[in-house]
Amino acid sequence: MKLAIMMAIFGSIAVVGAVILRFLLIKAVDRDRDHPLRVRIPIIILLIMVALPIIGALVPDGPVCWFFQKWGNISIGFAMYFYLSLLFASIIAAILILIFKGGGASKLERNKPTGKVAKALLYVSLISTIVINSLGMMHATDVKVTNYQLNKDDLGLKEPLRMILIADLHIGVNSGTEVYERMVDRINEQDADLVVIGGDLVTSSFNAMKDPEKYASIFREIKSKYGVYAVYGNHDVDEPLLGGFTYVKKEKALRNPGMEPWVRSCGWNLLEDEVTEIPGIEGMVLAGRRDKEKPGDGIQERETITELLKGRNPEKKVLLLQHEPSDLEELEADGVALSLSGHTHDGQIFPGNVYCRLFLDQSYGYKEWGNAKAIVTSGVGFYGPPLRVGTNSEITVIDFI
Repeated sequence: MKLAIMMAIFGSIAVVGAVILRFLLIKAVDRDRDHPLRVRIPIIILLIMVALPIIGALVPDGPVCWFFQKWGNISIGFAMYFYLSLLFASIIAAILILIFKGGGASKLERNKPTGKVAKALLYVSLISTIVINSLGMMHATDVKVTNYQLNKDDLGLKEPLRMILIADLHIGVNSGTEVYERMVDRINEQDADLVVIGGDLVTSSFNAMKDPEKYASIFREIKSKYGVYAVYGNHDVDEPLLGGFTYVKKEKALRNPGMEPWVRSCGWNLLEDEVTEIPGIEGMVLAGRRDKEKPGDGIQERETITELLKGRNPEKKVLLLQHEPSDLEELEADGVALSLSGHTHDGQIFPGNVYCRLFLDQSYGYKEWGNAKAIVTSGVGFYGPPLRVGTNSEITVIDFI
């Protein structure tokens, strides 16, 4: 049922887009009606682009599925910015018509867009879309370094500590190894004492990762004095996707059996609702939570923070690693000194970043919750369209001094 609703939404978007596009194309070529293909071909291309992610959701997991998902993700980014550009250009055109021709809505109605205006709208939208997508794809693979400084007393540390947080690698159909090699280079440049990974290592299909051993060999190059610790995220399960959205219940979204051995082969210590003391680091314990949305291993509900921390050494402060920045209001009451998360991507692509910063409790960066603190990273990879527009791919360096 949910799949049918999602397909109906995609279909409706396609129909509306085709109607708008057909109107503008007819206006742009109405003096040259001997070339109807000028109208039909762009509409056919639009419908094919919308069909790509739908086909990727319907066919079984495998090379055919991954092919359609890969190009479906690219087409979603292209179509989204094409219509955003078209909307913006149309608003500007309407304002100019009002300014230069004067009059109210009735006169504007009498002066519908001419062929030149329609052609200009299409060209502006197309060029803008190509530029935004091209720059967004390049920017998505440019890993930045973001720095924070905190007092070491916040974690009860006896000595200064340099910690690196990464999250949302999202290895999947649109991934290449270059961005992760660049990520590892950035990490190793920082001379880290501890590296923690906040989940979403893959994108809803472990088998879509080309050559897992090659990725593992890259991640084994991470240099960290006290090791690398990781938790899972909501996409570290096998589940079908339609345009980035899943339509199966969380109890059916289960972890691929190859996932845990692969994580271990990367040299990472995996925490699943576990608390551990890290040899060599005095004063704190590290707690790693299962994902809130998709535990992935048949467990319906993860432990509460109170349950997770039961039995810990009360003299040591708690560093909490969880994929989603959730339960933030409860951190202080439950004895958490610092929470580290990813998940939000900081919205990843405009206008998603605007939405996240307006409506999420903490979509990005550093924030204090009473005496507790939380840091949310925008992550390294990307989800859906392989773009970053208005946000950065980053590793987060936290110095406790």
